[in-house]
Amino acid sequence: VGMAIASMGGAFIDCNQLFCQLSQYSKQEVCSMTIFNLTSRQDLQHAFDLISKMISPPPDGGSPGGNPPPCVLRGAMKHREDLGLSIALIKGEDGIAKCFAITLIKNPASPFDTSRPIPATADFLRVGGPQSDQGQVTASSSQDMMEQKRPSTKPNTGNMSAPAYTTG
Repeated sequence: VGMAIASMGGAFIDCNQLFCQLSQYSKQEVCSMTIFNLTSRQDLQHAFDLISKMISPPPDGGSPGGNPPPCVLRGAMKHREDLGLSIALIKGEDGIAKCFAITLIKNPASPFDTSRPIPATADFLRVGGPQSDQGQVTASSSQDMMEQKRPSTKPNTGNMSAPAYTTG
């Protein structure tokens, strides 16, 4: 399944190889963008509203408890009109929001489509789209990916010409 991790500001931090293959962006390109760069222009306001609601504390002052449901957005990727994004908030054990887990999915019909998202798997690399219904992505698999990608305490001496975080 094509997956990525984004900061609380929406900047991509990391992604897996399938995310790059499906979106047709290099890892360096992905890490120089935000969630909103890959969101359909028609869905941008809806995306801002949904993500703001997702990260806001409950209006009734109640316990922030569990994770809110993921938001599903239509995508805007080069040469791929069939892919959208499912954005889930990841919280730490302390209940504080840490990052977003982004899963590539089959593009929803509209920003208000309530049907279950279909995760984009390697089957989506074929021109005809998915050939079979693959398993569901769970919050634990997103959490596992986040834990695997925690920043190292060692200085990064890699050759990166683009920043991992963007502003604006």
